[in-house]
Amino acid sequence: MRVLHINAGNENGGARTYIVNLMKGQETTDTDSRLMTFEDGPVAKMARDNGLNVIVMPQKKRFDLSILTPIVSYIETNHIDIVHTHGPRANFILSLIRKRINAVWVTTVHSDPRIDFSGLKGKVMLQMNLHALKKVDYIFYMNPDLVSYFDSLKIPERKTIEVFNAIDFKQRIPEPRKHKIFSLLMVARLVEVKNHELMLKALGKLDFDFKMVFVGDGPLMAQLKQQANKLNISKKVSFVGFHENTGDYYDECDVSVLTSKSESLPTVYLESALHGRPVIATNVGATDKIISSRTGWLVESENVSELVEALNSAYQDWLNDDLDQKGMELYQEAKSKYSIEKLADAVNVGYKNALQSK
Repeated sequence: MRVLHINAGNENGGARTYIVNLMKGQETTDTDSRLMTFEDGPVAKMARDNGLNVIVMPQKKRFDLSILTPIVSYIETNHIDIVHTHGPRANFILSLIRKRINAVWVTTVHSDPRIDFSGLKGKVMLQMNLHALKKVDYIFYMNPDLVSYFDSLKIPERKTIEVFNAIDFKQRIPEPRKHKIFSLLMVARLVEVKNHELMLKALGKLDFDFKMVFVGDGPLMAQLKQQANKLNISKKVSFVGFHENTGDYYDECDVSVLTSKSESLPTVYLESALHGRPVIATNVGATDKIISSRTGWLVESENVSELVEALNSAYQDWLNDDLDQKGMELYQEAKSKYSIEKLADAVNVGYKNALQSK
């Protein structure tokens, strides 16, 4: 089976990691996969760094349509069976050439389209993306909350299948480690949906010493730093910006945190698992499939008091040297269910369904 993954190429978050890990997992199956991007950016770089086959079809600007015919030619000349798009721009491009290719078209919806866009341009992008989703042959999704949304769009259930993020667990085995100061980590873009504000509010209510590191860039950087100052916790909080490799930050924390308002099953849970670090997370999307009282702490979204309670509980476990047990439970749970090999198998089931239903 020949599969062409297509992405705009400017992703530097979870979608990029998903694409690369899926393609790595597909190397263990009978799938011949390759990646096409519209710019030679972070997605192409990460894929090349992992030894994957990458083709760049550069766009002069976001809606440059001169690439349509070359993409059709590539798909037909290389006898591609499945075109697998990732992201709104890739979906839009495929919607324009759908009738010109023989391949089956599938897409992965990595997050909730209703909250991915903002402003007038965002509204236009949302409508373009929804138009594409209605034309696609098959949809993979990671957030179970999207089931009712697809139903509202009159997308048949038989055209959708739930999948998950995955990580390569062959890389390492976690090393237990306790730091001198209780250390917390949050790896997430500094955008509203990740709700860093909730985390800062909770940190401002703690009466024990801690160190908090935020990894990620975004438009809310200045606002969040200002909030930390107002809460008198700026000396305990660091905003270190975007980092390509976050492994050292996981090694340097005791617990990782994610306070999102909406999620699927984000890669950061699996990265934390890879390093044996338990997670405090808001109970949204598919989070409760991996985060529980055995592997961390689940709190309701927007609930400051529950988050403070979870942070206090994690601190007590740190004092009592009980964090490693939760971290290893998370590692074992994630390794058994969310490896790149299992992801490739799950996606291949979807491919076969899509091919059969064409």
